Amino acid sequence: MPIKIALILSIILQFAAAIIALSLTKRTKTNIAWWLISIGFLLMAFRRVFELFQVLDKETSFIAGLLSTWTGVLISILMLGSLIFIKRIFNIQKRMDELRKENESRVLSAIVRTEENERLNFSKELHDGLGPLLSSVKMAISASQRNEDPKFNDEVMTNAAKLIDESIMSLKEISNKLSPHVLNNFGLKKALRSFISKLPNIESPSINLETNIEDKRFSYNLEVVLYRVICELISNSLKHSKARNVYISLMVENQTVSLDYMDDGIGFDSSVLEMSDKGMGFANIRSRIKSLNGSFDIYTRQNEGVRVNVVISDLSK
Repeated sequence: MPIKIALILSIILQFAAAIIALSLTKRTKTNIAWWLISIGFLLMAFRRVFELFQVLDKETSFIAGLLSTWTGVLISILMLGSLIFIKRIFNIQKRMDELRKENESRVLSAIVRTEENERLNFSKELHDGLGPLLSSVKMAISASQRNEDPKFNDEVMTNAAKLIDESIMSLKEISNKLSPHVLNNFGLKKALRSFISKLPNIESPSINLETNIEDKRFSYNLEVVLYRVICELISNSLKHSKARNVYISLMVENQTVSLDYMDDGIGFDSSVLEMSDKGMGFANIRSRIKSLNGSFDIYTRQNEGVRVNVVISDLSK
């Protein structure tokens, strides 16, 4: 009697487990493995039914025993199959983790290189632009201290004043490159218009900017990143694309900013994006967009121009 009760209870539990497993199939991404496991649970329940028949009816115990044995074999096959699929899933997941780590490492490297390049550019601007001017001012003042001729000293001080004015202008230009005052004071649209208007007209492509942001302001990080990205894309087109036209669409809708950039230049082989040197510019752009949790996609082929799509959904960054 206790064996019968145990078998009945086992049957109920096995069918309950099978029903729960089957109900969860749609929620899993590993449908094949989960289907095999679910069917395995169901067959376990039927195997307990055959074992119960063996106990209840001695005449059919032989047939019930055979059914139970073959059901057990089938269960083993299903479980082995499910484990094979699960192992494949684990291997895929491991590979995805490795790719994610490689991508994070590349993004981090791109960020570091971007920061280092900006430091080098800043250092070069100070050394080549502001440094000589200040040195000239110092020499002028030293010369006036050694000479007692008032006329000569007046002329030296006048030249020194002009050099100081040039130094101030140079400092403003460097400051504007680091953090454009138009962007800070008037917003992204006017800053982009100002940047485009200052580009050389000779042999430059026609740049068409379409936007609906008007005077709308965003967070400082978002505006700076979008400004730097668009300026970098324009610079790439000017240097390499030989394009006649550049089309820029910058739209905001439902708390999402989307940027579509396209030129009709010579394009390039997209495989260079995987190369550390030639693809560095786009890696820097990608790292900037990733810092805002945005998406960055680029489409290009030889002689088919370049198209870049950026979408940023979190405008609080």
